[in-house]
Amino acid sequence: MLDSVVARLSHPKTTTALVGWLTLWLSLVRVLRWRRYNAIHRKYGSKWNNGLGELLPQEAQEIIQVSKSYDMPWLLYHTYALALFKTYGIPSISKLLAATKELKSKQSVSRRYTDTVILISTWNECPISGFSDYDFASTNTGSNAKPAEDPRANIALARTNWLHSKYKISNSDYLYTLCLFATEPIYWTNRYGWRTLSPLEQHAYYVFWADIGKRMNIQDIPTSLAGMMEWAKEYEDTYMVPAQDNREVADTTVGELLSAAPEALGCKALGQRITICLLDEITRKAMMYDKQPALLRAGVKGLLAIGAFVQRFLLPPRIYGVLNVDIGPPSGGKCPRMRPTRYPSRPWYSPKSTSALGHYRDKFLVKLGWYMEMPSAKLKSEGYRIEELGPVKFENEGHVEVMKNASELLGCPVTGPWSLEGRK
Repeated sequence: MLDSVVARLSHPKTTTALVGWLTLWLSLVRVLRWRRYNAIHRKYGSKWNNGLGELLPQEAQEIIQVSKSYDMPWLLYHTYALALFKTYGIPSISKLLAATKELKSKQSVSRRYTDTVILISTWNECPISGFSDYDFASTNTGSNAKPAEDPRANIALARTNWLHSKYKISNSDYLYTLCLFATEPIYWTNRYGWRTLSPLEQHAYYVFWADIGKRMNIQDIPTSLAGMMEWAKEYEDTYMVPAQDNREVADTTVGELLSAAPEALGCKALGQRITICLLDEITRKAMMYDKQPALLRAGVKGLLAIGAFVQRFLLPPRIYGVLNVDIGPPSGGKCPRMRPTRYPSRPWYSPKSTSALGHYRDKFLVKLGWYMEMPSAKLKSEGYRIEELGPVKFENEGHVEVMKNASELLGCPVTGPWSLEGRK
């Protein structure tokens, strides 16, 4: 029977048909995979005009979504996570994080990580201008300004500003973190993406994150992407040095990222070593991690390269974007407490199941190790409000100040379901 199958496959007509179908598939993937990329460049390429023109922050945000939400969401999600992780190699940052005590228990680490993802994702994915009409947003100012259609991005920024105000953080540490968010996507897509970011996209990352920095009142932001790269490199060379706090904060964070990985067969230990392989040398040394074997480092890079090859040439593009927060409007004009679109191993904000089938599904996922525990009131199963995110001790504080700051950032009132009145 096997000989018969081999004979059929080796028949000239069969071979010709297979080659034809493969060629057709590769051509289809090629056309579809670049469709969004080409469309966004047609839309904004002439306006940017190779750096001679300017982009609005909301336009830059739209450009970014092509790579972040459609083309390389998995890679760029982890790029942001590792960019934040990289800041722990600066002793002044890691010392502050260690002093907050938020990294002392698995539960507080898990919530801090979840809330950080939600806040950053909200201002990445919800309209930064507060409006879907960019032209209207730029003219909607003054005493007669209309309320924002969707103020969530700026509420998230205002909440972050309020939380940061509780700690003594230097402008340089703020600026370094900002620079990493703008530049690390470029480095990572160059190394591991199925495509690199175009000059237009690179500039869009700069414009968007520079605007975020201004909304966070960060001073001395470089006036160009090249300036950001240069400033961040100089800061690393000067201040990224080994320290015990670096290692402790890094260990705690890696533990959270790999919390669902089983201990059996050394899976978790391997995950830790793979994470170290992804760090650049200066960061690895600052976190006091041992250099991993060359074979393992080559294997990690090889697997990522294979993934990029398969994605570029063999897989069709996504139909729907991958988002971390639900950017849709509230149903019926009311704003229920919100939920992320994905849950970590400790499922913060995941609803408790109301059916027996759902309950046993969650129990099975816990047994499987996908979740560390069942969704519960302890994990805020009722959902979240943006103005409540952050450490438990601040959960019920700063709401009025946050909404006031959000209104100032938008240049218009915050009303409706996302406002404090919307909770009533």
